[in-house]
Amino acid sequence: MSEQKVSRSLVVTDPSGVHVRTATAIQAVARRSRSEIQVISACHKAKGTDIWDLLALAAPCGSTITLEAAGPDAGEVLDALAPIFTGDETVLLAALRKK
Repeated sequence: MSEQKVSRSLVVTDPSGVHVRTATAIQAVARRSRSEIQVISACHKAKGTDIWDLLALAAPCGSTITLEAAGPDAGEVLDALAPIFTGDETVLLAALRKK
């Protein structure tokens, strides 16, 4: 399989910003991925599998973040991560339940 590098910028629309539930869902998706994930805010760069790094993003509602993925499923994992930042409870729960 070939290595892909993909990035995508998006606006956090979850009214609570990036919080514990959001960070946990990001971590769950990143751990299932075969790609290396980075989440970048204006003041911090977080590894997708590190819950403490994700919580340190300080990304409130309305802030722009950049998702970066490098690996064989990079595009797919960014497609799975992007909806998590909307705050939709259904999306958050689905991300946490998938194996």
